[in-house]
Amino acid sequence: MYAVLFSTSLEAILVLLALVLLGGLLFIARQALVSRTKLRLRGQELTAARKEIAQQSAYLDTAKREIARLQRIPKSELLPMLQLAHELRSPLASIQNALDMLMQGYATTSIELQNEMLGLARDRVEELLAWVNDFLSLGVAKHAKIERTVKPVQLLEVLQRLAPEIRLRARWRAVNVQMHLPDSLPQINGTDQDMEHLLSNLISNAIKYTNPGGQVTISLEAKENGVIGTVSDTGIGILPEDLPIIFEDFYRSQTAKEMDAHGTGLGLSIAKRVVDSYGGQLKVESEVGKGSTFTFIFPQIDSLEGALG
Repeated sequence: MYAVLFSTSLEAILVLLALVLLGGLLFIARQALVSRTKLRLRGQELTAARKEIAQQSAYLDTAKREIARLQRIPKSELLPMLQLAHELRSPLASIQNALDMLMQGYATTSIELQNEMLGLARDRVEELLAWVNDFLSLGVAKHAKIERTVKPVQLLEVLQRLAPEIRLRARWRAVNVQMHLPDSLPQINGTDQDMEHLLSNLISNAIKYTNPGGQVTISLEAKENGVIGTVSDTGIGILPEDLPIIFEDFYRSQTAKEMDAHGTGLGLSIAKRVVDSYGGQLKVESEVGKGSTFTFIFPQIDSLEGALG
């Protein structure tokens, strides 16, 4: 009986040991398989990492070459690019934040909030577009190599095309706009696009820097073999020390920055280049707290041809 029990117990122990051994072997085999899998994955990761390092090294080499190129660019040309990059960063971040919130479902229960965020993104896109347009206009005005088809231009027609946008801007700012226009004007040399830039920049500035309830007055008239136009406002005005430099690229007075943080500082410099390029004059008179008047004068085509001849 004891022999049977011993035999049975011994067999049980042997079976148990066999099971333990088998379990151990299976565990070791599994760990070996896991290790091989990890090694294989690790190898794949190392291969991917090597590719990433090579790619980043290529990017670094490109960046070094770009830095070296930028270091050769005159400071006067580099500063506008840095200014552009700095100014574009803020509206781009605002657009990204608004779109991220919409994509994450932040405003799924409120149409009003959705419209508010979309409106914010749209306003920022409009700001970016204004920047791009200003830089393109500046490039055209500064570089004679960019071809422009000069032709007889009727300023009345240009202003009439801009009128709906002008009135919309004024309504949004709660500014009253008055136009004093004749039935006809002599034609001047130019391009429709240049004259749109001139009028749009002068009038937009007047509206932007006039407080709600103020007034902007636009007038065109024929005078002394040419065309004279004025854009007057009852806005914040310009300090006497700022008047000599307001037509410089990127210049914005402190009072302008305080009233409107966003802006390129290019509008007036573009307007000045347009007027100068067609033999005209652009003048400004201003008093702080009372407003400004910008006056531009263009010779009519006959007198301009005589002057150029």
